[in-house]
Amino acid sequence: MPDPTRATLSATQTPALFGASPYLTKWMLARWFIHGDPIDSPEHNRMNWGKRLQPLVLAQAAEDLHLEVRPNADDSYVRRGLLGCTRDAEIICPDRGPGALETKCCFDYRTWMETWNGGKLLPRHIEIQTQVQMMVGDPDFAEVGELGPQYTWGVIAVWVCGEMHYFERAPIPELWAAIETEAKAFFEDVAAGREGEPFGEPVEMPLLNRLFAPKPGVVIDLTGHPRAAELAQQAALMNWHAADRLSHDMGEKAIKALFKALMGEAEEATLPDGVRVRQRSVERAGYTVKPSRYTTVEAFVPDAVGPLAATPDIIAAG
Repeated sequence: MPDPTRATLSATQTPALFGASPYLTKWMLARWFIHGDPIDSPEHNRMNWGKRLQPLVLAQAAEDLHLEVRPNADDSYVRRGLLGCTRDAEIICPDRGPGALETKCCFDYRTWMETWNGGKLLPRHIEIQTQVQMMVGDPDFAEVGELGPQYTWGVIAVWVCGEMHYFERAPIPELWAAIETEAKAFFEDVAAGREGEPFGEPVEMPLLNRLFAPKPGVVIDLTGHPRAAELAQQAALMNWHAADRLSHDMGEKAIKALFKALMGEAEEATLPDGVRVRQRSVERAGYTVKPSRYTTVEAFVPDAVGPLAATPDIIAAG
């Protein structure tokens, strides 16, 4: 849960400072702090089931680890300096005192093997999230006018298709220092209204669509861009991915987001070797679905350019 006052970075938001978040980029985060742009992903079935399972996972962790677990029943948000968090629970050890307890639910073995390497690898964004929770500690558990202790340990409890797995964490001093440095620089940028530029990643696409509607007749010249030749090849690859949408859907979306970020409100971009990329707004009637507006991104690639010489000149990528 983000800080409703926008005074601190939450543990879930902080990985974006390091390009490690699968849910948002640093540019999206800056837009939320500066302009209040909505950046939360819509809830889905797995997210809902994760919330429902959380009390059971916490109870099982207490039983397996033989330690006291104190759930954050009211989802209270705690702050220390520029950081904050909504912990799932605290875990209490007689020897080490309180620690942070984070729960995760993994509903298929493919994700467990690919993202977690079968339990051998802790995803980077979850490591950062848990480290922030330890950094925040218990700032209110102290005498008046003093900060409470930071936590010296934490546990990540992962439910995987009915099996429990545990990762115990200790503070990483170098990471704590980097988090403090990046958080300070980020809030300096926010105070100055410096949101930076979008990264052109697929996760940014919904926000980019809301912010930038292509203006007819506006052409942006990217032939002088430092990566102009590479971008021309990317445009050709977008057509290649579109030609075999089932197997190349992710690649196509990534390149579309890249050009959306580069083009902004421009309707067309020109690239070396006669390559052009065009975007246009599309109105969708509200018969069987809710009326909406979205942007299509298309590429014109001369026959002699790119990996698909036999591909039609323009393939709609919307």
